[in-house]
Amino acid sequence: MPFHFQRGDKSVEKAVRRIAAERLETSRLLFDDTTLARDTLVHELRKNVKKTRALLRLVRPHFKGFERENAALRDAARLISDLRDADVLGANLTRIAEKTDIPADRIAALHARLAPAVTTAFTPEDRLNAHREAIAAVEGRIGKWKISGDGFEALRPGLERSWDAARSAMRKALSDPSGEALHLWRKRVKDHWYHTRLLAPVWPEMMTPHRATADALGETLGNARDLAFLVEALTEGDLGNDADTAALARIAAEEEAALMKEARKTGTLFFAEPASGLSRRWRGWWDVWRN
Repeated sequence: MPFHFQRGDKSVEKAVRRIAAERLETSRLLFDDTTLARDTLVHELRKNVKKTRALLRLVRPHFKGFERENAALRDAARLISDLRDADVLGANLTRIAEKTDIPADRIAALHARLAPAVTTAFTPEDRLNAHREAIAAVEGRIGKWKISGDGFEALRPGLERSWDAARSAMRKALSDPSGEALHLWRKRVKDHWYHTRLLAPVWPEMMTPHRATADALGETLGNARDLAFLVEALTEGDLGNDADTAALARIAAEEEAALMKEARKTGTLFFAEPASGLSRRWRGWWDVWRN
């Protein structure tokens, strides 16, 4: 099930319905695959939500149901997001600790304090079941979605809005690279990456390198964000203020700084063009492709 517009789509509305239905159906079927490890299941479920939300952002100005469906998908993602976040935070702590001579029992104690408390009233299985119900509810409404307008004009305002949002998030993150600022920039970069995938068929030879750059930038920002959150946990959280946490925070901060140097160079070049220029070029490619 390709995650992109097709020349045979009769309208943008029908294409959006098709793509969203395919993503959420894929999520529903994942629950039936008993061979999937929980972390893999969570990863795939979150990807499908992100793809669907990016699709809706592309048509946001022409979709009256955007706020409702975006909120429903956002809340569904939040049900399982901390299952992934805890794993990543712990993995980074383990990796960085290997570069030090801090005793294993001390690292184990830090791991225990980093891990979020999971109450017996809302277990990981409860969260996954709630996520399943939430996406099923959205899936049931897809057939009634109405997208005003058609052709590239139904996509242009959303494309430009998302591009401008990514540029704005970049400026904020480069001036204050907190974990939250990096998280926001990465989300907006990933939105655009998904938009390049949705529109890839209009001119694959041009879209492929553009998409690859967006993908690489998103990965760099994701790694920098994870390190920034670890630094914040080690320096601002309730983990103790001693030589061990200071050493771990210093290594994490150095790695984050190196990634941010790379992200700054790539991001400022990638987002140099204003939204109007990007959409003008892509409209031309769309028109040739459709006709």
